[in-house]
Amino acid sequence: MRTVFEAAQPRADVLSGELRDEMFAASLEEVISGRGELVYRDPTTFFANTFPAAGLQALLTQALGRIAGRLADPIIRLETAFGGGKTHSLIALYHLAQGHRPIGVERYVDPALLPHRPVRVAAVVGNALEPSHGVRHPDATAFTLWGELAHRLGAFDQVARSDRQKIAPGVRTLAKVFEGAPVIVMLDEMARYLEVASGVKVGESTLADQTVAFLMALLEYAASVNHVVVVYTLAGSADAFAAQTEKLLEKIGALKDAEAVSSRHEHVISPTGENEISAIVRHRLFERVDGEAASQTARSYHRAILDQLDREADIPPHSGQAGYAQDIEQSYPFHPELLTGLNEKVSTIPNFQKTRGALRLLSRVVRKLWRERPADTFLIHPHHVDLSSEKIANDLTSRLGRAVFKQVIEADIVNPMAGAKAHAALVDEDLVHTGKPAYATRIATTVFLHSLTQGVASGVSPAKAKLAAFTPGDDLGLIERQTDKLLDRAFYFHADATRHRFSTEPSLAAVITQEKQLVGRASAKAELDRRIRTIWKKGAFSPVFFPAEPSDIDDRFDTPRLVVLHYDAAAVKSANTEQHPPPPSNICSTEPGPSEGSEISATTWSSYVPTMAKSTMRSRRLVAI
Repeated sequence: MRTVFEAAQPRADVLSGELRDEMFAASLEEVISGRGELVYRDPTTFFANTFPAAGLQALLTQALGRIAGRLADPIIRLETAFGGGKTHSLIALYHLAQGHRPIGVERYVDPALLPHRPVRVAAVVGNALEPSHGVRHPDATAFTLWGELAHRLGAFDQVARSDRQKIAPGVRTLAKVFEGAPVIVMLDEMARYLEVASGVKVGESTLADQTVAFLMALLEYAASVNHVVVVYTLAGSADAFAAQTEKLLEKIGALKDAEAVSSRHEHVISPTGENEISAIVRHRLFERVDGEAASQTARSYHRAILDQLDREADIPPHSGQAGYAQDIEQSYPFHPELLTGLNEKVSTIPNFQKTRGALRLLSRVVRKLWRERPADTFLIHPHHVDLSSEKIANDLTSRLGRAVFKQVIEADIVNPMAGAKAHAALVDEDLVHTGKPAYATRIATTVFLHSLTQGVASGVSPAKAKLAAFTPGDDLGLIERQTDKLLDRAFYFHADATRHRFSTEPSLAAVITQEKQLVGRASAKAELDRRIRTIWKKGAFSPVFFPAEPSDIDDRFDTPRLVVLHYDAAAVKSANTEQHPPPPSNICSTEPGPSEGSEISATTWSSYVPTMAKSTMRSRRLVAI
């Protein structure tokens, strides 16, 4: 197999670190105004970095087809999670509607549908509106969604009064606004706007109520003519504004009514399919990926996995099927378990922003990996998400509202402090010295990525974690042993009947083990000695504690004596053990021989036993324990 460093070439901006956070936040408003990042603003650069996803192709075909006079739905709803490609798709439509012809445009839409001259576009982004203060223009100030739309179409005078009163216009007024040449209406981030508008009173209603009434009129009008297409976005179930949208749906029937009007004429599109994320990420982050290397790597991994399954290894059975080899090839240079973990677990956290969040995180992973180039890197596994990087760790903690997980990373996975080691590194210490991989750290990082969701879905099965950490040639048995050691030592690593997971609640067993290690041997022995002297006090017997030699015991006495042998001495074995076995001890030593602090040496023990025995037989007043 060839390493990923030989078979793939990341894009220059990925390796240079020029992919700033702002470059992952697409803004339709900035593109329209000619501002923002070049990667979105310039059509050539934009399409060079855009994967032709099926949802994007469907949007362009429907919207441009409608404008071209083809039979197509007048209303298009884009629905997916936050960061799932909605705004990116609107930007693509905007560029093509303006008459741009990027190289390879046929990969996105039939060139026959492209307009011969720029189409009128009325695009409004909800978070750019100002319900209270209005959006100021040189010739007017728009306070409402319909006022801003009309202004962008040069027809503000038609709605000036209703904009000022914040009362939604009807279909007849809209006919005057949209008359003439074809129009593409784009409405983005409406959930955000409705949340703000619900706090603006308009008579007995709110601006949110009036906005919903306007949307109903707009969709009704678009369905009645053949020169208008409306494209709007709605939050998905995991969107950061899904709760607000649902609240509005229940409270004022927000977009429910709008959907009732538009359902017969509406085309619902998800811009990014679940099976396209790997292709989108690879297209954006890599300039070149060797297809033959991907196939070879998939075959090698598949053979190694089949070999492990033949040995009855505890890894998921489906990984031995041909379909899993195809998954490896399609995900290359990423391991499918990395992309699956991000998509099924991490991306369900609203702040992660789905595809956008994956791109931001993986761009940092790729950059650090190519800078360090660890040996035998044939795929980018979950454990290559280097949590020692502050930016990567922040992406998975503070940015997701999971800041408390930083202490989990530092305690159990990787500690950023110089000279300090997390529990996974301590478990791997001896292994790494022998040239073996740091399996405990691999498993810990993998499990961590699956633990951020918390709740029922938190964690990952041991079998799946091992599959994610496995590279051909690895010892799965050793991976299991390292995992068990980590469970014993890590503070926040937990295991139940089916899953491994990290929690922000410490493991009681690990804390006890840690505290025991902090207690010095001398201190522990001193405490044992003190307790023994407390237990055996003078009474019917006169105690003699820890005699160093036989002469310390005077067998000429009138009262019975209780001789308490030291636990270190009781475990000493001498050459005469078989002839003179040591007497039973009331305290079992943890070590088989004399240790520092022993009060009876091995040389005196052999003579000590028979002397004690004779004294006991003669006086019948001497008891040794």
